[in-house]
Amino acid sequence: MSSMKQGPSGRTYWRSLDELAETPEFKTFLHREFPAGASELMEEDRRHFMKVMGASMALAGLGMTGCRRWPEEHILPYSERPEGTMPGVPDFYATIMEVEGIATGQLVTSYNGRPTKIDGNPDHSGSGGASSRYGQATILDLYDPDRSRDPRNGFGEKRLRTTWKKWDKWSGEHFEALRTNRGEGFWILSEGTSSPSIRMQQARLREQFPEATWVTWDPLADTNSLAGLESAFGGRFRPQYKIDNAKFMLSLDCDFLGMHPDMLVMACDWAAGRQPDHGSISRLIVVEPGLTATGSSADDRFGMRSADIVVLAARIAAKMTGNAALAAPFENSGVETPFLDVLVENIEAHPGESVVLPGPSQPPIVHHLAALINEASGSAGRTVSYTRLPSDVMQTASIEALASAMHDGTVDTLLMLGGNPSYNMPADLGFREALGKVAHSIHLSYEDNETSQQSEWHLNRAHALECWGDGRAWDGTYGICQPLILPLFDGRSPLEILAQVTASDTTAGFELVRQTFNTLKPEAGASLGFDPEWRATLHSGALKDSASVKEAPKVRRAGLDSMVTDAANALPGHDGVMLEFRGSYSVYDGRWANNGWLQELPDPMTRLTWDNAVIIGPSTADTLGVATGDMITITVGGVSIEAAALVQTGQAPMTASLAVGYGRRFAGRVCSGAGFDVYPLRTTDALWSRGGAAIVPTGETYPLATVQDHFAIDSVGGQGIAERLPVLFREASIETYNENPNFVKNQEHAAHGLSLWESQQFDGAQYRWGMAIDLNSCTGCGACVIACQAENNIPVVGKDQVLRGREMHWLRCDRYFRFKETSPGEYDVDQPASVAFQPVSCQQCENAPCEQVCPVAATVHSMDGLNVMVYNRCVGTRYCSNNCPYKVRRFNYFDYFRREPLRSTGFLQVQPDYYVRRQSGGDPLRRMQFNPEVTVRMRGVMEKCNFCTSRIQAAKIKAKNAWVKLPEAAKAKAKRIVIPDGSINSACAQACTNDCIVFGDLMDPEAKVSKMHANSRSYELLGELHIKPRNRYLARLNNPIEGERFPEDHEGHGHGHGDHGHDGHDGHDGHDDHGHGHYGGHAKVELRVMGGRLA
Repeated sequence: MSSMKQGPSGRTYWRSLDELAETPEFKTFLHREFPAGASELMEEDRRHFMKVMGASMALAGLGMTGCRRWPEEHILPYSERPEGTMPGVPDFYATIMEVEGIATGQLVTSYNGRPTKIDGNPDHSGSGGASSRYGQATILDLYDPDRSRDPRNGFGEKRLRTTWKKWDKWSGEHFEALRTNRGEGFWILSEGTSSPSIRMQQARLREQFPEATWVTWDPLADTNSLAGLESAFGGRFRPQYKIDNAKFMLSLDCDFLGMHPDMLVMACDWAAGRQPDHGSISRLIVVEPGLTATGSSADDRFGMRSADIVVLAARIAAKMTGNAALAAPFENSGVETPFLDVLVENIEAHPGESVVLPGPSQPPIVHHLAALINEASGSAGRTVSYTRLPSDVMQTASIEALASAMHDGTVDTLLMLGGNPSYNMPADLGFREALGKVAHSIHLSYEDNETSQQSEWHLNRAHALECWGDGRAWDGTYGICQPLILPLFDGRSPLEILAQVTASDTTAGFELVRQTFNTLKPEAGASLGFDPEWRATLHSGALKDSASVKEAPKVRRAGLDSMVTDAANALPGHDGVMLEFRGSYSVYDGRWANNGWLQELPDPMTRLTWDNAVIIGPSTADTLGVATGDMITITVGGVSIEAAALVQTGQAPMTASLAVGYGRRFAGRVCSGAGFDVYPLRTTDALWSRGGAAIVPTGETYPLATVQDHFAIDSVGGQGIAERLPVLFREASIETYNENPNFVKNQEHAAHGLSLWESQQFDGAQYRWGMAIDLNSCTGCGACVIACQAENNIPVVGKDQVLRGREMHWLRCDRYFRFKETSPGEYDVDQPASVAFQPVSCQQCENAPCEQVCPVAATVHSMDGLNVMVYNRCVGTRYCSNNCPYKVRRFNYFDYFRREPLRSTGFLQVQPDYYVRRQSGGDPLRRMQFNPEVTVRMRGVMEKCNFCTSRIQAAKIKAKNAWVKLPEAAKAKAKRIVIPDGSINSACAQACTNDCIVFGDLMDPEAKVSKMHANSRSYELLGELHIKPRNRYLARLNNPIEGERFPEDHEGHGHGHGDHGHDGHDGHDGHDDHGHGHYGGHAKVELRVMGGRLA
């Protein structure tokens, strides 16, 4: 157990281990007027810079701090407006996005034929109106300048750009020849898909190429669940969880809130069970090797190697079924499960209302055992059901069989539909080497990536917003993918390529999908003409009543004892470090590595951007002699890689978590050089974890751009008053809440009700916009951050700027840790007692401190009480940012849309031509994504959240137009023009899966936001400053097994809740490199400052 000591402060939550340790670096970053390095243009001497750049400045007619304006542009109106369109008024189209064979409903905003934003489709069962960070960010891929723009043919120096016409000619002749020999040597390697239209093409492939073989590969696909349930039920099944019916949930390394194909639905159901409307909330227990979004939201969490979880599952199953033989093989395993009895007690205490959820990292036997436990508890058919998956249409094989055939030279033609197997295939298959032995290799891809560059043919793929398609949601609901824009680069979809291979009557995506739809609804007829059912499905994005039938089959028990014995024999030893492979919360499996929004989105656990790192716990780091930012060498099975280490709480002992998807060899302007490739350590028998690894520091260091300590709120700059002021984040157990529903109010100690300046008056205001954020259901997923970025044209700044504290997100999601106090002032930092997430944006203060210091009135209040920015007035003094207690204002140090998101810059911090290039505003392709309702800010301007004021104005116009049409008597009776509650939603609230962000009019007492403000759990952030924020937070409630974990918080007036700054005020010492932490994870160290160093 690793411990850290801190002097008396009354603190209970810490942003990071650096804050708990009170390192000099954290203090400096906190107390500077702006983040360290943010004000400096370059690291080197300013005078030297001016000497070098003087000539170019003169030529460009620019000054170092001069304001830059966009050039004048002329708008060309329609000569004839297309029927059914209104210039400037957006249209909304329903479509789907398919990932790993699971289709999620989307609602896409389009301005004059130009898609600009993606949200969830409320009519689709796979989204329910919410959207994930990935779904929100996909719009950026459509306009990615690095997208492939044409087919390519050949190898090496002979590899040339070609045309679709040449491909059509070659493919027609080639596949006709394959037809004559029944498709012998013809293999198709595809991403996972549930498209019925592709299934129809597979049927044609089987007829024309009976010897052809289909292989499916996704690096993070949950194949273990499929195999485990096939063992349990004797068929192909998928679990359908209904966790809003569950009172007790046990996650066995299943990150269903942050990394699950059905996470939008499951997170919403989980949040529904966390509302204390009837005096109780559900209980979630998580067992996992490293901290995840689900583990952070758990009531109790236990750190455990993923390979050892099978022992826990077997012991629970043995107790639930009374079959001791299930646990017997693990008696001498050396795996301790001290929490076993309490887990079994909770399952038994909730018959029919509990559920065990195994994750994709668990072997098939764990999924089999979980199904058995759910059946024994009476939960099958209630909190978990199962749907049958369709059987294979054509001959299929494993990736091992494909790789073997490639090495043997028996693969004549390999058609790869999407994916990037040369990058992400298991290392032991040697796919890259084997691909060179294939006579004809064809790769359909968005990018000319690692696999395409090794293939004979690269075909540029159409984006999902450019083509027709279809797919099924997790529950089987059929949805249609419809194009919103013509293919920008004449790309083609997998469906169109397959139709070409099978010489179908048509290769048009629309006709292919329509034909499939007619087979799903025979009564619609075979015509491609008008069909009301087709139109209704296209409009809503989903076919009504098309979900799969749910079942509750009986679990097979025969042979289970021997399967458990085999699992016990396969348990890895405890030598070395156990590597835990995980998907990235930012780039997933690497498919979104070139997406700037996702690269700059902080990981919800580590708050790391632009890189991955090897996550190691404090005790393990001390054992290995590793600190955050150290470069390390990982060696396992004769293979070695180098990567950076990051010391993080929540990691099981002697384990290391590695996020896949980085270290791409594709020369994308965003992904190039980002992170470290860990795929070489994955093998076919160790896709999720691998033991026996050796980790050794190299002696080098690496800058990690973590943002958690950026914009730290220092509510009071001294410990002397810490005990009399409330904390930023508040929580209690459900028992404490039931005993004292006003526990939040009891912690408030406003010294007075006076303001330091004249309060704003809003006499005659028609509306009073406000927001409420329920911390009880926030999982820190980050979808709100990406939604805000897409809606408000927020730029990507790059790793170099993030390291300097210059990230531009209007909305951030702070993460706090709370640790068990082992002795006075000493804490166990290996496992957090609580993890808290808190979204923070502009609080729209009625007594706004920022307005009092702006010399040019660039930040003012509107009549509705919004704190708005007048960009044309702003001269960039940044006084407002310094005076904002929430640290939510962002300054444009550059015209970020005109510069690449650089990882490192050195002397100039920009490309050399930045200062002399014509100010045209960046790549035209990128500008196509901009929301035309929101101003694109220029260099030297401050910006911040404005409650999506463009949406407010649009709703006002609509409401006023409706009001004008009312009879005069009705107008006279109405006191104001009322906008119905729910008709306006900010981008963040619209994206929120769990409905934890609510926006509305506080003048409407029946509005949901008004009721949340009146809730006994609501409180103001820094309410003691009497600045009257329009946002209020609802305290989080937990339901731990042991009851209230911190009763001292609620004794008397809760003075123990002092989150109020740090001892002393360090001056501006000029350190620039503060994007990464400096805590080294030493096991039992007493932290104190000696001569400016950590001792």
